[in-house]
Amino acid sequence: MANMIAFCDAVLHLVADFLASEPIIYLFGLILLCFIAKTVKVLLP
Repeated sequence: MANMIAFCDAVLHLVADFLASEPIIYLFGLILLCFIAKTVKVLLP
């Protein structure tokens, strides 16, 4: 059980470090822009 807790803790720290890096902001913005473009394309005939 302690090994599983340590593993989950390590994975969460890796995810947090990845999300804290700056390029994730650009990636998130690009994905958001794609969703907005798709919504506009659907709404406009």
